[in-house]
Amino acid sequence: MRIPEDFLYYLSAHEDCSERLLFWAKDISAEELEFSIDAEVMQIRKMVRQVRTEVYRMEAFVRLCPLGSCVLYGYLKPRHRIGEIICDFFARRNPQTIVVLGNGHESWISFNYGGKTLRKRGAKMAETLEELKSFFNCSEEGRDVKDIWQAYYDSQYRPCHKSTKSYHTRMPRRDQRAAGLRMVQNKGIVTLDDF
Repeated sequence: MRIPEDFLYYLSAHEDCSERLLFWAKDISAEELEFSIDAEVMQIRKMVRQVRTEVYRMEAFVRLCPLGSCVLYGYLKPRHRIGEIICDFFARRNPQTIVVLGNGHESWISFNYGGKTLRKRGAKMAETLEELKSFFNCSEEGRDVKDIWQAYYDSQYRPCHKSTKSYHTRMPRRDQRAAGLRMVQNKGIVTLDDF
């Protein structure tokens, strides 16, 4: 079955979900949601799949950068209300490290320790990172190395060697922007020495 038993969790994260829709959907089973041909049930199924697809893409494509040894941060601007879901995912993958995801409007903070996840919602990501920097005395160690590697990867990108059509089918431009990705195209023949 493709619809999870906790589909209400995903439905509640959809940008267009209302209290009325959630109240109506609580009486539906996951199996009924999967196979029903009722128009409203099919709309709920579509909404759940949209949220799960965005969660999947953001878990795969959000990139984290270190802020000292205690904090990892990354850009995230989702369509649906999934900031906490993604932040918790990265906190579980990086236990005992504070994970901050966000954008120019909001941020999410998660910390996983001993199997328990603490979370907080913050203001703009830049403000949140400044607070954490001053609180933990973090510095941006390894920043030069990151920039060098980014220049190297950018110089190696060749659109003719990649199936960009296939890539954009699985990762639309809207989701690339939401994950903070940028694809460098038409670079020509550039080496790391050119940077």
